[in-house]
This record gives sequence, C-alpha cells and structure tokens, in this order.
Amino acid sequence: MPAKNAGQADWDGALTLPTLPFTGERIVPGQVSESLFRAHEARYVFAGSFVKDRVVLDVACGTGIGTHYLLQAGARSCLGLDIDRAATDYATAAYIGCQFAQCDAMNLCVPDSSIDVVVSFETIEHLRDQLRFLSECKRVLRLGGILVCSTPNRTISRWARQNMYHVHEFTVAEFRRALETLFVDVRLLGQKSTNRLLYAGRGLLSRALHRLQLLDTAKSLFSWNSPPLAVRTEFGGMPADSDNEIRTYHATPLVQPNYIIAVARRPA
Repeated sequence: MPAKNAGQADWDGALTLPTLPFTGERIVPGQVSESLFRAHEARYVFAGSFVKDRVVLDVACGTGIGTHYLLQAGARSCLGLDIDRAATDYATAAYIGCQFAQCDAMNLCVPDSSIDVVVSFETIEHLRDQLRFLSECKRVLRLGGILVCSTPNRTISRWARQNMYHVHEFTVAEFRRALETLFVDVRLLGQKSTNRLLYAGRGLLSRALHRLQLLDTAKSLFSWNSPPLAVRTEFGGMPADSDNEIRTYHATPLVQPNYIIAVARRPA
C-alpha cells in the first residue's frame, strides 16, 4: 500500500483518504479496470528510466500514483501538478515524499530552467492551446532537459466513441511536428498495437448499438462485461505486460499503436 500522509484518522486509528470519483480520465486506485491500470503503469515505469537523481515534474499528475512511483524509481525530488484541486488533495494525503499543487498545465507554477525531467501522460489532448503547453514544458526544463509525454493515436481513436474530455487528438505526424517546433532529438514510441480494421469494426458496431439504445442489451447478451477492477494500489509491482509494453514506434497499413509516447530534449 502507498504511504499515507494527511488523511483523516478513522475510529481504529487508520488513515483514510479523501473521496475521489472515477471519471475514466485518471487513475483512482481501486476504482479502475486492470487494463487501464496496467497501461498507465507501463508508461510510468518507462519514464522511471529517465529520472535517477533528477528533479522531476509530473504535469496532470491526477491522484499522484505515478508521481510517487517516479520518486521510488530514484528521482531526487518529484512535484506533481494538476488542475483539479480534489486530485491534488488526494495525492497529498496518499503519498509522502512528493509535493503536489493545483496548477493549469498551460501556465505552470514552476520557475524557468528548474526541472531536469518533465513527465506528462494523456494531457496534451485535453488542452485548447497545445503549443503553449509544450512551450511551458520547454520553459521549465533546464538546457538539455527531457520531456516524456504521451497521447492517444488519432488514427486508432477516431473509431471509438468521442471522448468528451478531449479537445484535439493527434495523428502521429501531427504529434511529431508539434514537438519538433520546440524540442530536438524527438523519439517516438508506441503502446498497445491494434489492428485498425478490427478496431474500426468494433467501434462502428458499438456506435450503432449505442444510437439504437441496444448497447447494454448487447453487452448482457454476448457477455461483454467490463474488465475487473485493479486490486493493486501501486505501480511497479508486477512483471512486464507484453500487451502494454512500450516499443520503438512502428506501424503498418493495418497495425497502429493505440498510444504514442514521445521522448524529446530541450535544446542546449
């Protein structure tokens, strides 16, 4: 279990955490599917390879579970920022050793050139001014500092039901161009390779059933049950999951990764 900090003590002296609803857009330990938990875990484990003895910023940290993992992976210090005050309150209560604050990702409350590694997963697609966000990441990084970020691959996600929280999703080419306007040595990786035809077929069927108000009936009839909840409350406690493994970006006309992960460097 993660170390607890500022929660309220219950009748037997144990610390309890603030209540935080699960919206589908952030990891709330104990309230997410195993598949979603493992996908996020794999990203943070990947990012952990860049943080040894570094000052780390986690933008859109949510509940702080990933920020805490980065500290455990060897970061000198970790600061988690999120626009949702309820999320940063939860993170502060749940994880000791890290700092958390409420902050807009397009106006980071961090001094210039003060960070060695910026980590930001599944953030940029939520923002109305995505280049400003990248500019803020560049501003706070020291010369030669590293940005590690991810986003859904629009080539795949376009076939799913529209995500009401996403302002703009990138194709791989768009994501690379945006990063290369501000950073150098941009390297792209992929996660969860998917057959485009099969995914598109499932997506179109789901949309049609939803419009006909038959989706719940179909799920029940064909046993399309939701994946089980994750029982773990920390990242990094399981063997590597090949389905979520992060690999050098590779695509074919039929197969694309669901998520694109970028590693880029601020010019020296």
